Amino acid sequence: MRLLLANPAGLWALLAIPAVLAIHFLQERSRRLRVSTLFLLERVRPESTGGAKFERLRNSMPLWLQLLAALLLTWLLVEPRWIKEDSRQTVVVVLDSSVSMEAFKEPTRELLAEKLRGWSRAAARTEWHLLETDVRKPTLYTGAEVAGVLRAYDGWKPVLGTHRPDEALQVGSGLVKEHGIVIFVTDRKAEVATGVAVLSAGEEIENVGWAGVETTLIKPGAADSGVKWSVLVRNYGKAPQTRQWWVEQEGKTEPQRSNVTLAPGQTGELAGELPPGVDRATLVLSGDQFTWDDRMPLQRPVERVVNLAFEAGSAPGGGMKKMLQALDGVAVTPVTQVPDLTVAELGNPVNTDAVQILGGGGENLPLDGNYTVAEDHPLTRDLNWMSLLTPRPMELGLTDRDEPLLWKGGRPLALLRHDLTATGTPVRRLLLAWDLSQSNAARHPALLVMLHRYVEQIRKAKREPWAGNFEAGQNLEVPPPQAAPGTAPAALTLLRDGKRTEFTGRVPDGVGFFDLEEGGKAMIRGAIHFADTREADFREAAPLDTVDARRWEAALKQTEADPLTGLWVLLVLACLLGAWGWRSGPARSSAGSIVAARS
Repeated sequence: MRLLLANPAGLWALLAIPAVLAIHFLQERSRRLRVSTLFLLERVRPESTGGAKFERLRNSMPLWLQLLAALLLTWLLVEPRWIKEDSRQTVVVVLDSSVSMEAFKEPTRELLAEKLRGWSRAAARTEWHLLETDVRKPTLYTGAEVAGVLRAYDGWKPVLGTHRPDEALQVGSGLVKEHGIVIFVTDRKAEVATGVAVLSAGEEIENVGWAGVETTLIKPGAADSGVKWSVLVRNYGKAPQTRQWWVEQEGKTEPQRSNVTLAPGQTGELAGELPPGVDRATLVLSGDQFTWDDRMPLQRPVERVVNLAFEAGSAPGGGMKKMLQALDGVAVTPVTQVPDLTVAELGNPVNTDAVQILGGGGENLPLDGNYTVAEDHPLTRDLNWMSLLTPRPMELGLTDRDEPLLWKGGRPLALLRHDLTATGTPVRRLLLAWDLSQSNAARHPALLVMLHRYVEQIRKAKREPWAGNFEAGQNLEVPPPQAAPGTAPAALTLLRDGKRTEFTGRVPDGVGFFDLEEGGKAMIRGAIHFADTREADFREAAPLDTVDARRWEAALKQTEADPLTGLWVLLVLACLLGAWGWRSGPARSSAGSIVAARS
């Protein structure tokens, strides 16, 4: 059976061995003195006139008994426990996938290796699991070797912003059976369940990084437009900081460098322009321990403009035109171009996505006193419709292709109708069944937000190349690939740093640039920046270790105490009593002896 020391601090008792040896080195050897007669000696106690001094160590029984007592006492103090041959345990390590962990990856590895080696000695067999709180990722390691856990840790890269680890910790708790532990490895204090230990090698560090970006075209719609950029830079630390910053552009080898100085907690703003013809550039800060926010890639934006056609000339149509033209990325299309969205009156045929409204009849209608009730729909969710005042809505017949949005007095006030054109193209029509000119719709924010959401749905369905700036890991909605009848649709692939990967519906993790292609044709070009400023703030980072306490709790269940503890206690007492009895015997009580010689 393997041995486990429940109290390693008891090894300090071994210092008694050099103490015993020093005492025996300092003892003075007895001397034999010959005298001719005894009556001439004064009756006084012998005195040492030279003091104690180091002499050759003498072999004696008290020495060996005292050394044996020191060894036995050390054995008792370290509380030896024998690991059972049939003992088993499961250790699950859950890594915090927050990007702030990147700043402490090396010290965390050293601390983790030390703790796992200690746990490997707590049972005869250990099953290891390495997970991360990014539940999209597979298990990093499952096996019986600590070295395998550390190798998997070396290849792990945290990429998430601030998030809750609860789901991963629940999975880890499910893997631990009768004996074992779940260890949550993070860089700051965390609230976890009772059975979870926390391990952190984090510490408070100074950090300065980019905290936000905004890009606008100088001449929207022009092919030779430059780009204005504005970024925020923040000092998250407690001391003033000065950093160099510069702009990296392709083909520009020596960028001009400038300094920015920030007080503790201060946020500053920097601005500039990318000249025409430059699509991509990177703002760079001189590095510190946390590198994710030291680079800010910039992409020249290319918008997907939703083109409008207005076929409603009444007063309600004029009000709807003002609301739609107030939205970003919306333009009136020339009559020679097929629009993306048509505004028409109810009953008029349309062949595109449309907003259809009730034309103004000219007569004043009384307002309907019924409340406006909204369905739980993406276009109306989380909006307040109670204050919308309208006349009684027009009677609209509902079909199985309709999605009601708003109700008033038992009638649908607004609905989304799905149709097919004569060529089989699917279209969506937003039907508003009241006269907008006789309501407060133009001043009601909920209607404007609903129109914005509807226009965004149309924008996301447009199949034309565009470009923009994105946050790392952001969801990216892309229309499904199209294919000719009888052929398979082209695959969507991500191109980044010269490598192609399958598109998973999200912007890639990490900071840099990417291209999304469909069948080799570029659809989206983008720059990825770090945006979770909570991860860049290390004022709450702190070391923490609750693993060791749990290890000894588990060891008590997996081991058994030394059955000979009582015998060792008796032997210690016997050694101490033997050493004392040997030195206090009558033949060894004096420091020297006197021999009388006959004259």
